Amino acid sequence: MTEQRPAVSVLSFFVIFAVIIGLVTLGEVATKWIEARGVAPPLDPAREREVSQLREQVEELADRVERLTEEQRFLTRLLEASPRGTALPEPEDHRTSTASGPPEGRD
Repeated sequence: MTEQRPAVSVLSFFVIFAVIIGLVTLGEVATKWIEARGVAPPLDPAREREVSQLREQVEELADRVERLTEEQRFLTRLLEASPRGTALPEPEDHRTSTASGPPEGRD
């Protein structure tokens, strides 16, 4: 049994050494591959305009979403703060209305 321990440690040393050499080689290959790819070619002016328009539209949408979120928070706080006895009135059913024309108060 005493002779197997040194053999295991020598074997594990060589295995670890081989793994380290393999990882270093893989890192060098990956580095060369990334360098060989180079920098992406610049966009033509028409594509650049499209990209800038898309960026502006995304920013506008983000602003709108933020406003809607703020409005929702405000309405939620308003509804939570109102007493429960002052609920909103039931909506009128305009289908059963016999009067012709728009309902009163609406133009």
